[in-house]
Amino acid sequence: MKKTVQIMGIVAAIFLIIGFGLFILAGWGSLVEYHAFEWRGVQHKGASPLTRATGNLSYWFLGTGFLAGVIAFIPFFTTAIRNSRRTHKEHPEQTQDLLKNG
Repeated sequence: MKKTVQIMGIVAAIFLIIGFGLFILAGWGSLVEYHAFEWRGVQHKGASPLTRATGNLSYWFLGTGFLAGVIAFIPFFTTAIRNSRRTHKEHPEQTQDLLKNG
């Protein structure tokens, strides 16, 4: 289970990095495209298909990476809670009683 969570976290990080890179590339590409049209004196009518496709890919990678990250955190938190409860049951003398101390 631990290996699965680690692999899902790594995949989520890879997708997020690719998504951010493509998002920056799409923004930079549209900026370069705008200035190229401006220098030529051509009226800019919207983003080119390449810039739109890069933007769409970046949104897809960011969404997939975010979703995979959320899914990877669910088993991580459930495992941490289960291990904490197990530790408190095995060593009750080490737990704090917050109500007793005031």
